[in-house]
Amino acid sequence: QLEWIAGHWRSEFSGKVFWPTVPTMTFGEELKIMEAPLAKSANVQFLNFSARAWSHSTKDHFHDEWGFVTADPSGNVTLMTSGNNGFTTYEVGHVSHNRLVLTLKDIGRISFSRDLPVEDLRRTFVRHDDRYLEQVIEMRTATHPKQGYLEHTRVVYTKMD
Repeated sequence: QLEWIAGHWRSEFSGKVFWPTVPTMTFGEELKIMEAPLAKSANVQFLNFSARAWSHSTKDHFHDEWGFVTADPSGNVTLMTSGNNGFTTYEVGHVSHNRLVLTLKDIGRISFSRDLPVEDLRRTFVRHDDRYLEQVIEMRTATHPKQGYLEHTRVVYTKMD
């Protein structure tokens, strides 16, 4: 059910960061979603998930995320990630034709992280055609917004393989 999202995806400069407390900026990101070896003890097929983001203008490194994603036969999806920004996430959602919407189920963070606590998150992937995949992350922190979500990032990737 996740075959459409698997692959090596890259955006040099189409990523945009939006947030009331930071300047809007452009970033690049590389996304790799590849089949992981089947863990026979669990008998669940996972995909390896990795994302690396950088500033388009300065080439400064933003963050990395590593994790795993899987879907059950009815289309329920779980994504687990850990990043070098001090966050671990557990997201759940549902996959439909070329669209995956995940919401935050649980989050962990290191105690000395300088970022505002993330209270909720929604991550959406849409495969537009054979070449383009879009990811939108919306979230809510301790201060913005009071309810619902605000768009935080949007990036359109090109398939590399």
